[in-house]
Amino acid sequence: AIFTSSRPRALTPVRLVSLMSSSRGASAAARALLSRASAPALRSLEEASSAFPRLGTVAANLAERAAVSPWRRAWFPWTRSYRPGGAPASATRRVGVPRILPEGEKPESRGHRAERLRRARIRHEVKMAREKAREEVESEAWVKERARLENLAKSSRLTHRAVALDPDATVAERDQRCVRVGVVGVPNAGKSQLVNTLVGSQICAVSAKTNTTRVETLGAVTRGDAQAVLLDLPGVVGPEHYRNPTHATKVSSAWAAAAGCDLLLFIVDANRQARRPDPRVVDLLASARANLERLKYTEVTGLSMPPAVLALNKVDLFRGAEDREALKRVARALASVHPFEDIFPISAAKGKGTDALLSHLLLRAPRRPWDLPPSAVTDKSAVDQAIEVVRESVYRRLHQELPYSIVPVHDSWTNFDDGSYRIEQTLMVDSVPMKQIVVGTRGSVIGQIGIRARTVLEKMFSRRVHLVLNVKVRKKNNSLRGKARTTEYELY
Repeated sequence: AIFTSSRPRALTPVRLVSLMSSSRGASAAARALLSRASAPALRSLEEASSAFPRLGTVAANLAERAAVSPWRRAWFPWTRSYRPGGAPASATRRVGVPRILPEGEKPESRGHRAERLRRARIRHEVKMAREKAREEVESEAWVKERARLENLAKSSRLTHRAVALDPDATVAERDQRCVRVGVVGVPNAGKSQLVNTLVGSQICAVSAKTNTTRVETLGAVTRGDAQAVLLDLPGVVGPEHYRNPTHATKVSSAWAAAAGCDLLLFIVDANRQARRPDPRVVDLLASARANLERLKYTEVTGLSMPPAVLALNKVDLFRGAEDREALKRVARALASVHPFEDIFPISAAKGKGTDALLSHLLLRAPRRPWDLPPSAVTDKSAVDQAIEVVRESVYRRLHQELPYSIVPVHDSWTNFDDGSYRIEQTLMVDSVPMKQIVVGTRGSVIGQIGIRARTVLEKMFSRRVHLVLNVKVRKKNNSLRGKARTTEYELY
């Protein structure tokens, strides 16, 4: 109505002055109005500028920009920085024209826009968390090992095939061979990672935190007529490193379980031992014979000590000739402390050197029936495996002493007709502030824990998994859901 008049009126400069002295919103409104202005309207504005000098070079500027760009999305001088005698100070800034709503559409309020952006941000964070979890799981050595074995089972060139992957292959009980291997080492040596890699499944929780393994975990791998039963034990340290009576009980049970094995597999972090030697490693190897003789292998029983094998883990971190010489020095130093049958440099995280180690273990298997069926990789149930996966996700996401006091408890397991699973678990915490930390802002922390655990479970079970995680505070009467605390809870 202002610019369509052929003759300028007194109302025209009043409106323009008002726009010039208002805030950024008024400037945006002026651009939106001028975006629909026609050439006659600009000529009318030029006549108005000659009648009212305060407009300065507005009309000339608008006419020039209108000739260059028909949409006139460039800068228009209706701002507070406009100088009547020349170009404005912020002439280089270019601001887009606000979106013109179609007929019938209402403008979006600030609340609706904030909510829309919040939901978009949440969707983006969830997408990025899923992609990160998928990349981490795909890079796991046990996932690559499972894919390799599946490809071998499908190919016709397979000569040394696993019975677990060949349903038609059978081995008579008299021809079966089985060896029990105890995996021993100090905390954070990579014992659970190695067991997962050899077995080809996620049966043990793995994290960078110390004492992640709480109880003995049994894994089995079958190749041909031989089966290796791997016993993943908690980290073994000396009495001077015990943190509490529960820690001492764990170490004692680990030695007792190792005493019943046919072969001992000592794992050492070679990278740490070469750069900053851990005195606990030497103490472990020096006291191994004494601890085992005290439990079983004594002169009275007449039993001989089980043979031992040394695995130098994390050799993928060594680079160059100097690092290889350091690795050899570590091997010679440890071999002088305890007698080993053989020494294997491996990388449990990358899966390097594990085939040679597994072949050596299977060759040492005596004639004995298998402990587990050939298709089984562990004696744990599917529920226990799901709990272990959730506990690993908790250890990876939370820090300091917080994950050690969180106990995942199974609630329900439902099998759907489409083959998917619905698993519901509850994370028991000790206090309300701890619950707030576990849940996070708008459920961000518990959401990241669930995303990673769901990705691992889907890879393990090869089907879709619906994982539901709840967070509850433990009862004040030192009980779990009102009942007496179980032995498994005390181990945490």
